[in-house]
Amino acid sequence: MTSYLNTSTTVNVIRPLAPAVSKASALALLHDFKTIIALNPLIKSYKPVSSPVAFYKSVPADLKPSSTAELEALSVLSVIENSAPPEGTTGATWRGGWTKAFVPSELSYESSFQHLEDGGMILTHAPMGVNSVTTWKIEQGDEGLMVNMKLVVNSNKMLMAFIKTTLQDSVEKLVDDFLKAVEKVQETGKVVMLQADGSRIEV
Repeated sequence: MTSYLNTSTTVNVIRPLAPAVSKASALALLHDFKTIIALNPLIKSYKPVSSPVAFYKSVPADLKPSSTAELEALSVLSVIENSAPPEGTTGATWRGGWTKAFVPSELSYESSFQHLEDGGMILTHAPMGVNSVTTWKIEQGDEGLMVNMKLVVNSNKMLMAFIKTTLQDSVEKLVDDFLKAVEKVQETGKVVMLQADGSRIEV
Protein backbone atom coordinates (compact mmCIF):
# COMPACT_ATOMS: atom_id res chain seq x y z
CA MET A 1 0.00 0.00 0.00
CA THR A 2 2.76 2.44 0.93
CA SER A 3 4.78 1.81 -2.22
CA TYR A 4 1.68 2.37 -4.36
CA LEU A 5 0.77 5.70 -2.74
CA ASN A 6 4.30 7.08 -2.64
CA THR A 7 6.82 7.87 -5.31
CA SER A 8 10.24 9.43 -5.70
CA THR A 9 11.98 11.70 -8.16
CA THR A 10 15.64 12.53 -8.72
CA VAL A 11 17.29 15.69 -9.98
CA ASN A 12 21.02 15.65 -10.81
CA VAL A 13 22.88 18.83 -11.70
CA ILE A 14 26.58 18.91 -12.62
CA ARG A 15 28.44 22.18 -13.11
CA PRO A 16 32.13 23.06 -13.56
CA LEU A 17 33.92 25.00 -10.86
CA ALA A 18 35.76 28.13 -11.97
CA PRO A 19 39.44 27.34 -12.66
CA ALA A 20 40.54 29.65 -9.85
CA VAL A 21 38.48 27.79 -7.24
CA SER A 22 40.31 25.14 -5.24
CA LYS A 23 38.78 21.90 -4.05
CA ALA A 24 39.60 22.90 -0.47
CA SER A 25 37.58 26.12 -0.80
CA ALA A 26 34.59 24.30 -2.28
CA LEU A 27 34.63 21.64 0.44
CA ALA A 28 35.00 24.24 3.19
CA LEU A 29 31.85 25.95 1.95
CA LEU A 30 29.92 22.68 1.71
CA HIS A 31 30.90 21.87 5.29
CA ASP A 32 29.60 25.22 6.57
CA PHE A 33 25.88 24.64 7.07
CA LYS A 34 25.14 28.28 7.97
CA THR A 35 26.38 29.35 4.55
CA ILE A 36 24.65 26.54 2.68
CA ILE A 37 21.23 27.34 4.15
CA ALA A 38 21.82 31.05 3.58
CA LEU A 39 21.89 30.32 -0.17
CA ASN A 40 18.16 29.58 0.00
CA PRO A 41 16.28 32.90 0.35
CA LEU A 42 13.15 31.08 1.54
CA ILE A 43 14.85 29.91 4.73
CA LYS A 44 14.26 32.46 7.46
CA SER A 45 15.53 30.84 10.68
CA TYR A 46 16.76 27.68 12.35
CA LYS A 47 17.32 26.16 15.77
CA PRO A 48 19.00 22.97 17.01
CA VAL A 49 16.95 19.81 17.28
CA SER A 50 16.87 18.40 20.81
CA SER A 51 17.33 14.74 19.83
CA PRO A 52 19.59 13.98 16.84
CA VAL A 53 19.28 10.25 17.55
CA ALA A 54 15.49 10.40 17.13
CA PHE A 55 15.93 12.15 13.77
CA TYR A 56 17.80 9.13 12.40
CA LYS A 57 15.36 6.45 13.56
CA SER A 58 13.52 6.44 10.24
CA VAL A 59 16.63 6.90 8.08
CA PRO A 60 18.04 3.91 6.13
CA ALA A 61 21.19 2.46 7.67
CA ASP A 62 23.42 3.48 4.77
CA LEU A 63 22.53 7.15 5.32
CA LYS A 64 23.20 7.20 9.06
CA PRO A 65 26.45 8.37 10.64
CA SER A 66 28.52 5.36 11.70
CA SER A 67 28.46 6.34 15.36
CA THR A 68 26.87 8.74 17.82
CA ALA A 69 30.21 10.50 18.15
CA GLU A 70 30.35 11.07 14.39
CA LEU A 71 26.77 12.32 14.40
CA GLU A 72 27.54 14.88 17.07
CA ALA A 73 30.78 15.94 15.41
CA LEU A 74 29.67 16.11 11.80
CA SER A 75 25.91 16.67 11.76
CA VAL A 76 24.01 19.84 12.54
CA LEU A 77 20.28 19.36 12.95
CA SER A 78 18.01 22.32 12.45
CA VAL A 79 14.35 23.14 12.40
CA ILE A 80 14.05 25.45 9.42
CA GLU A 81 11.10 27.68 8.67
CA ASN A 82 10.67 27.91 4.93
CA SER A 83 8.50 30.88 3.97
CA ALA A 84 6.68 31.07 0.67
CA PRO A 85 7.65 34.05 -1.53
CA PRO A 86 5.49 37.15 -1.12
CA GLU A 87 2.52 37.48 -3.41
CA GLY A 88 3.48 38.85 -6.81
CA THR A 89 7.08 37.59 -6.69
CA THR A 90 8.59 34.83 -8.78
CA GLY A 91 10.46 32.92 -6.08
CA ALA A 92 10.59 29.17 -6.64
CA THR A 93 7.94 27.27 -4.71
CA TRP A 94 5.55 24.45 -5.44
CA ARG A 95 2.93 25.90 -3.11
CA GLY A 96 0.29 27.34 -5.40
CA GLY A 97 -3.16 26.87 -6.85
CA TRP A 98 -5.38 24.65 -4.77
CA THR A 99 -2.41 23.42 -2.67
CA LYS A 100 -2.71 26.68 -0.71
CA ALA A 101 -5.77 25.18 0.93
CA PHE A 102 -3.70 22.62 2.83
CA VAL A 103 -0.06 23.76 2.58
CA PRO A 104 0.73 26.58 5.05
CA SER A 105 2.71 29.65 4.02
CA GLU A 106 5.46 28.68 6.46
CA LEU A 107 6.82 25.17 6.86
CA SER A 108 9.04 23.91 9.65
CA TYR A 109 11.12 20.87 8.83
CA GLU A 110 14.17 19.07 10.17
CA SER A 111 17.43 18.69 8.26
CA SER A 112 20.74 17.09 9.09
CA PHE A 113 24.04 18.20 7.57
CA GLN A 114 26.77 15.57 7.36
CA HIS A 115 30.32 16.06 6.16
CA LEU A 116 31.56 13.67 3.51
CA GLU A 117 35.18 13.36 2.48
CA ASP A 118 34.41 14.70 -0.99
CA GLY A 119 31.34 16.81 -0.19
CA GLY A 120 28.29 16.74 2.04
CA MET A 121 24.90 15.14 2.55
CA ILE A 122 21.67 16.76 3.72
CA LEU A 123 18.73 14.68 4.92
CA THR A 124 15.37 16.40 5.32
CA HIS A 125 12.12 15.35 6.99
CA ALA A 126 9.35 17.72 5.91
CA PRO A 127 5.61 17.79 6.74
CA MET A 128 3.12 15.55 4.97
CA GLY A 129 5.65 12.75 4.58
CA VAL A 130 8.00 14.56 2.22
CA ASN A 131 11.59 13.37 2.70
CA SER A 132 14.71 14.08 0.71
CA VAL A 133 18.38 13.23 0.43
CA THR A 134 20.71 15.82 -1.08
CA THR A 135 24.28 14.83 -1.91
CA TRP A 136 26.94 17.34 -2.90
CA LYS A 137 30.28 16.15 -4.30
CA ILE A 138 33.35 17.91 -5.61
CA GLU A 139 34.75 15.66 -8.32
CA GLN A 140 37.55 15.73 -10.85
CA GLY A 141 36.19 15.89 -14.39
CA ASP A 142 37.92 15.74 -17.76
CA GLU A 143 38.36 19.51 -17.82
CA GLY A 144 38.70 20.31 -14.13
CA LEU A 145 36.76 20.22 -10.88
CA MET A 146 33.00 19.69 -11.03
CA VAL A 147 30.15 20.17 -8.58
CA ASN A 148 27.82 17.16 -8.65
CA MET A 149 24.58 17.76 -6.76
CA LYS A 150 21.95 15.02 -6.57
CA LEU A 151 18.55 15.44 -4.91
CA VAL A 152 16.20 12.52 -4.30
CA VAL A 153 12.71 13.47 -3.05
CA ASN A 154 10.13 11.00 -1.71
CA SER A 155 6.49 11.92 -1.15
CA ASN A 156 2.96 10.79 -1.90
CA LYS A 157 2.03 10.92 -5.56
CA MET A 158 -0.41 13.81 -5.21
CA LEU A 159 2.17 16.16 -3.71
CA MET A 160 4.90 15.01 -6.08
CA ALA A 161 2.96 16.35 -9.04
CA PHE A 162 3.32 19.86 -7.58
CA ILE A 163 6.83 19.43 -6.18
CA LYS A 164 8.15 18.50 -9.61
CA THR A 165 6.81 21.66 -11.27
CA THR A 166 9.67 23.79 -9.90
CA LEU A 167 12.16 21.20 -8.66
CA GLN A 168 14.57 21.22 -11.60
CA ASP A 169 14.76 25.01 -11.76
CA SER A 170 15.15 25.27 -7.98
CA VAL A 171 18.02 22.78 -7.87
CA GLU A 172 19.81 24.41 -10.79
CA LYS A 173 19.52 27.83 -9.14
CA LEU A 174 20.87 26.45 -5.85
CA VAL A 175 23.91 24.95 -7.59
CA ASP A 176 24.52 28.16 -9.53
CA ASP A 177 24.25 30.19 -6.32
CA PHE A 178 26.74 27.82 -4.66
CA LEU A 179 29.19 28.37 -7.53
CA LYS A 180 28.88 32.14 -7.15
CA ALA A 181 29.37 31.87 -3.38
CA VAL A 182 32.48 29.70 -3.62
CA GLU A 183 34.01 32.06 -6.21
CA LYS A 184 33.40 34.94 -3.82
CA VAL A 185 35.07 33.02 -1.00
CA GLN A 186 38.07 32.36 -3.22
CA GLU A 187 38.33 36.05 -4.12
CA THR A 188 37.50 37.77 -0.83
CA GLY A 189 37.62 35.13 1.88
CA LYS A 190 34.14 36.21 3.01
CA VAL A 191 30.85 34.32 3.06
CA VAL A 192 27.25 35.17 3.85
CA MET A 193 25.99 33.20 6.84
CA LEU A 194 22.46 32.73 8.17
CA GLN A 195 22.13 33.40 11.87
CA ALA A 196 19.63 31.64 14.12
CA ASP A 197 17.44 34.76 14.28
CA GLY A 198 17.16 34.85 10.48
CA SER A 199 19.65 37.65 9.84
CA ARG A 200 22.26 37.18 7.12
CA ILE A 201 25.73 38.58 7.79
CA GLU A 202 28.96 38.61 5.83
CA VAL A 203 31.96 37.24 7.70
